[in-house]
Amino acid sequence: MLGIQADPLETAGGVFMAFVGLGCAWWGGPAVLRPRRPPKPLEGPVRVVRAWGLGYVLMGLCMTVRMVTRLVGKESAWLMAMTYRVVGPFLMCSVTAAYVSQRRARRRAGDATVGRHK
Repeated sequence: MLGIQADPLETAGGVFMAFVGLGCAWWGGPAVLRPRRPPKPLEGPVRVVRAWGLGYVLMGLCMTVRMVTRLVGKESAWLMAMTYRVVGPFLMCSVTAAYVSQRRARRRAGDATVGRHK
């Protein structure tokens, strides 16, 4: 029978992190399903928005599974650990690509030269 294998403070932290993971997955889902209307913090090309959303969904699911398996006293599978280590760079690359595309769009519109003299 499965039971929680941690003290109350560790249990509360694990449950909180599991809910944070589910929130990340819930927040990234619309970017994967509707890339033309992503959440406000990220806008850019459709491929970048989908990559960002997929990264958040994977990160949220991995975090939730990792916390739940830790609470019941099991070790997470090697696949979960590997996915967890891949998601970080995946998100960083998609956020960087979105920043670059937004900067290019502003530069084309002329907004990037505010305060600069040529």
